[in-house]
Amino acid sequence: MKKILILFLTFACAFNALAAHQIAGKVWSGVQTYDVAALKKIEASLIGSIVGVRINYRAQRISRRKPNWYESSVWHYAPAEKERFAFVRVMVEKKDLAAFQSLPTDFQSSAEIVLYGKVLFDSDANFLFIHLLGRKATVNPAGNATIDW
Repeated sequence: MKKILILFLTFACAFNALAAHQIAGKVWSGVQTYDVAALKKIEASLIGSIVGVRINYRAQRISRRKPNWYESSVWHYAPAEKERFAFVRVMVEKKDLAAFQSLPTDFQSSAEIVLYGKVLFDSDANFLFIHLLGRKATVNPAGNATIDW
């Protein structure tokens, strides 16, 4: 019984490590966090880069774009600014969908959330999006980061 428990815990830890995204220290040191409106303006110049994006809520609509991918958008609400609402498109892997759905959908949510993702371009549909990697970043002593939900 003890061996089975140890084996189960080993597999659970290995599965958890696979679910997280590993980012090299050199790449992580260049990651910048943007407001949605600022990111929207320079998004095309960041293709292939990992970024942090500050949001308040996500769209309620989530559509299945491809078998293991879902499309939605994340929003920032700034009532004091001229353009009060700003959004960017995001793609979420099927394995991360439940975590993404746990984000608030109320535009009056006062919580500011930082999400990390990679800016990509879908040549089939001709649009830019952020492939979301997670919202928790843990940096080890060597400077490498692990991003997970």
